Amino acid sequence: MKFLKTILALVMFASVATSCSNDDEPLAHDNYMEQDYTGCFQYIYKKSLNTGVISSGTTYKFRWRGDFTADVYVYNAKFAAGMPGGINITFEGLKWSNIDGVKRIAATDVVPNAVTMNGAAVDASKYVIDALNIDVFERRLMDEQLTYIPIINMSMTMGDIEVVTIQQQKVYFGSTGVTNNAASTNFTSKTPYYAVTLDANAMTAKIDVYNAKFAEKMPAMNMKFSGIPFKVSNLGYTLECDELIPTIKDSGVDVPYPDYKITNLSGNALFATGLNLQFDCMEVFTVQANLTYAFPTE
Repeated sequence: MKFLKTILALVMFASVATSCSNDDEPLAHDNYMEQDYTGCFQYIYKKSLNTGVISSGTTYKFRWRGDFTADVYVYNAKFAAGMPGGINITFEGLKWSNIDGVKRIAATDVVPNAVTMNGAAVDASKYVIDALNIDVFERRLMDEQLTYIPIINMSMTMGDIEVVTIQQQKVYFGSTGVTNNAASTNFTSKTPYYAVTLDANAMTAKIDVYNAKFAEKMPAMNMKFSGIPFKVSNLGYTLECDELIPTIKDSGVDVPYPDYKITNLSGNALFATGLNLQFDCMEVFTVQANLTYAFPTE
């Protein structure tokens, strides 16, 4: 399966991003491209205590301009679990760069242009951001829909607090190595790719494995692993599950396949780089997937 990497072309400032919670296409305007970021939750990290809490309800809008300035709008901002709702923050005229298909904002001592609470203006000087970092890695899957699957990493630091915004679903590519412990043979493939969806309410993850293939003669299939507990930090997340029964879609229905039982699943993800995932299948195969955000080379 081939993949297409879409890099933002400055002379065609028209078709890259929009709501990252679905597969909608971008909203292009006369002088900027607008991107809503809604498929996310926040980890509010207190650096001095090395602890954090999860928060939901904050959303964002980015406006990327061809002159390498950008506007960032934060809706229902949270820097503490008990912070009142309805606080919106506007940052305008931020500098951004495009490096190998990644739109990047790295700003320090950022003074908001406006702060409102339930529509009324408040003192913006109380919301100066020590560091604002946003990376948007533009990617498009070469399927029938040319599905837009960006990777968005974002954080804001204010004093002792770092707010890390976590994309609910990330799609990973890379190399999947399989050891057949019964036959002492090895198999490697770059065909499978993995979509990890994090449910911050249940604190469980779902992994969709596309084109799963654990042996040379095994037909490629799409498998789903559900109900995997995860823990999150300001740097990434971990997955841990002793045993689960995968499902395989048949005529639009997820059918459990106990013969393909998954055991000893563990994963370590870093927001900046990717995911290392390993598990046993059928108590015979040991699977090690070293995954990144970049499409695999042919």
